[in-house]
Amino acid sequence: CLLRPRHFHGGMFDLVALALACATLIVWWAWSRRSLAVAAAVPRDKPWERDGLDETGRFEAAVRSAPRWLAFLAGDEPQTLYGLYKQAKLGDAPPGMKSGGLKDRVKLGAWRKQAGRSSAECRADYVALLDGVATRAAAAAAPAIGRDQVTFQPTRCRDLGLRVRIVGTGNYVPERVVTNEEVTARGGGGFEASTVRSGVAERRFAAPGERASTMAAHASRAALEAAGVPPESLWMIVNASGTNEQAIPDGGPLLQAALGLGGSGIRSVSVHATCLSFLVGLEMASSALERADCPPGAHVLVCSSEITSRHVDPCDSHTATLFGDGAAACVLRRAGWREGSRLHAARVETYGEGAALTQARGGGTNLPQHSPEDHHAPNPASDYAANHFEMDGAGALRLVLQHGRGFMERLWPGLSRSLGSITWAVPHQASGLALEAILDALGWPAERAIRTIDTLGNCVAASIPLTLHEGIASGKIRRGDKCVLFGTGAGLSFGGIVLTY
Repeated sequence: CLLRPRHFHGGMFDLVALALACATLIVWWAWSRRSLAVAAAVPRDKPWERDGLDETGRFEAAVRSAPRWLAFLAGDEPQTLYGLYKQAKLGDAPPGMKSGGLKDRVKLGAWRKQAGRSSAECRADYVALLDGVATRAAAAAAPAIGRDQVTFQPTRCRDLGLRVRIVGTGNYVPERVVTNEEVTARGGGGFEASTVRSGVAERRFAAPGERASTMAAHASRAALEAAGVPPESLWMIVNASGTNEQAIPDGGPLLQAALGLGGSGIRSVSVHATCLSFLVGLEMASSALERADCPPGAHVLVCSSEITSRHVDPCDSHTATLFGDGAAACVLRRAGWREGSRLHAARVETYGEGAALTQARGGGTNLPQHSPEDHHAPNPASDYAANHFEMDGAGALRLVLQHGRGFMERLWPGLSRSLGSITWAVPHQASGLALEAILDALGWPAERAIRTIDTLGNCVAASIPLTLHEGIASGKIRRGDKCVLFGTGAGLSFGGIVLTY
């Protein structure tokens, strides 16, 4: 029908043939897009093959890079890798060792399958298994090699050109320093592998009774002082936090009151986009400063304050080692025409298919603390697991690998391959190995990415402004430097901002 339109008369046979032709084109297009995404997601090298590594060095390099390959593991390969790692590091599992839930029982069973094997033998098998996974992943992507790396959606406007200037930043971290040893003891042990993957050496925990709004006020006062702006002269306050101090009111009025501005009438609102809240708040504040009714010399405060230590399961080795508490803020104003400060690009993409990969199910209308039938009785469905953070790290990584490079290209052309003219990368501090994997996939040099995961951990939405403040306070980020602020959030969402400081 397509090739001989003169013979198309609309009969049943012709309609079926036309439908099949269209379906074939759609399937071909979808498959080509998938194969290109797979090719873009495959890590570029095998660190265990680098020159100068002995047998132990090869094993340690493989362990460090293992999270990059989680999305390509099949069958029982994840359990086998875990069992080989534990046997290589600790030898046989203790005979009386008990396990908790189903996941822990599977992991313990995988460890015991390697009983009696030597450490050297398990290290060699670990490297060999991961090498096979890497080879298989590269072979799966082979049909896409030689074409354009990724077919990207064009952006409507490359440079927003918003005249926005960050005039002050500030931070606040609680006094209590929590080491990996304390986290491990608190969770009952067995966190060694998780502490290595997390990249966190220590983190801060809020004191009992310490409130997120109080922490936010400390960080905000520091930012206002750096900007030389009195609190009462603010035009707008944006609370951009991923964890709520309470259900109602939102954190905006609570921060305003904590700053001693409860009777000021200053507009104070909240944005909530989990780990991306600061980026969304920064974009919102920048757009507000461009409004026609924005008064001359107006200043906007954007602050993120997080207390994660009260909702992370201390017995979950995957999350307990990652998170910390902290707050950070910045003060914005409209940039003068002769000042080079600009917000060039801001973008968020959400893939709701990943909503269940990172979640805390309790605390909302779906799982209230009380029974829906009897408000004086507890709700049995609102149990321990529902009220603590849950994460499927491997599933989240699959989505990140699938969409990450394309998102960066749509945020700012060229970012999927290099930083180009951008001086500094200010990433969300998800984990140490996640940072390494992202930089490796994008081809960005590690020395141009600012890192705070080692001493602060993952502070949810406060991670990006804490890292931005560190870059400015340390003198790395200077006036005129172009920076990309980026990260992922639960949902699963990607977010990024390109600005000139």
